[in-house]
Amino acid sequence: MSDNSPKVVKQTVNLGNLPYFSDVDDSGKRMVMFHQDGIVERFPRVLSLTRVLDALEINLFLEHRYKGLFMPPKRGGKKNPLGGVSLVTMNSLANSMSLFLQWIEAHDVDWHEVYAVSDSDKAKYWLPVYRYRKYLIDQVIAKKIDRDTANLYINHVRQFYEWARKQHRIEKLPFKYKTKVIKKKRKDGSIDLLFTQYGAEEKGFTVTTTDLLIPKKYKQKKSTDASLSPYDQDELQLLYSSNALSKLGPRLRVDLAVQCGLRADEVATFEANHVVDPALSDKSIYYVTIVGKYDKERTIMVSKGLMTSLWLYRNDEEHQHRLSKWQLANGSCDDAPLFLNRSGSFMSPKSIGNVISKVRKELKLVGKVLKRDFHDLRSTFATNLAGFLIHKNLPIGFVQFKLMQLMGHADFSTTQKYINFARSLTFDKQMASWVDKLFGEFVAPLQEDAFKAENEGDDNA
Repeated sequence: MSDNSPKVVKQTVNLGNLPYFSDVDDSGKRMVMFHQDGIVERFPRVLSLTRVLDALEINLFLEHRYKGLFMPPKRGGKKNPLGGVSLVTMNSLANSMSLFLQWIEAHDVDWHEVYAVSDSDKAKYWLPVYRYRKYLIDQVIAKKIDRDTANLYINHVRQFYEWARKQHRIEKLPFKYKTKVIKKKRKDGSIDLLFTQYGAEEKGFTVTTTDLLIPKKYKQKKSTDASLSPYDQDELQLLYSSNALSKLGPRLRVDLAVQCGLRADEVATFEANHVVDPALSDKSIYYVTIVGKYDKERTIMVSKGLMTSLWLYRNDEEHQHRLSKWQLANGSCDDAPLFLNRSGSFMSPKSIGNVISKVRKELKLVGKVLKRDFHDLRSTFATNLAGFLIHKNLPIGFVQFKLMQLMGHADFSTTQKYINFARSLTFDKQMASWVDKLFGEFVAPLQEDAFKAENEGDDNA
């Protein structure tokens, strides 16, 4: 890629409301000012020196996503002070759109082209958006990117076209949506049908889809060892006894991954208002709704012990100092993340995950090796929780459903990998004791959920 190719640049910008022109200054210029400022640090924008107008339209799309003017977070759950998606999502969107613009420049096409020469399926594949889809498929085949990444790229491009149609920048969408009925095969009796959350007379559920997706046949096969790498007991002891985790902040960020299955970006956006004073209730488990991958909501379970530690951190003097900086910049603490950097801003997912790199360097000095990374903490949560639930003799159908729900998986086959892996594990006495201690508070509410599920399943039979 040449230096002149489209790229993402991050700058401090003012995305305020009610713009107006300032008075003419000494140099004869007028500035755009705002009655209500909205300063955002390191906001991603797409820069192109040859397709300036296309870049401007893409940047307006990004601004509307950040402000919540287009596709705001579900259920009104604001992820930034202006009402739209988080900076984590914005960086992903900007990256996808810069790659799309790179392809547009390289092939000298006009993305506004939405009419095919005929109504046939074959003709539509000459439209720019379908040609880009074909390019992504070729990249997957060449193993330069995986199918999930390609789907993320094309999904963001699809959102851009939907925005352009809503803004009347194009006359129609170049692709069509269709409804599809997904049938669920029942393997474990009526309890499986219950988990579809439809009546017993239902034979499936309806979804809306489009053929812009990358077909499943292009999904690369991954070995179990490559995709699932949970920490063992010795590795967890090395991790938790390290100097890097001696401070409460880094330790809690690891705890949220190990005990709740959060990804690094989910830890980064975990809101402070999720944390409550456990002394004010007799709850053993706290249910917290977060927004995870692809802006998908899910509810996680937080033990009373972890909530107590989170509450102590939220009221810690250092956190309050950082929070005051956040409030000074944003005007409100309502949507402030729990974990802030020294500048009082969002911690990046990379910063969240860097704690493992610090531990790895620390251990290297004493001749020890840690091969795992931050995401493997999530695998540790999933495999140990699955093994724990199976050991407690909860119905396998319930284990499948609950783990998929807690992990936020879109595909059941991903959840099943963790369950299969958990079945192959044999906990020694020490590890079994640690897992029982970690998830012990989960037993009663999960057993109650399983009991209700079986009873409702019987009623639907």
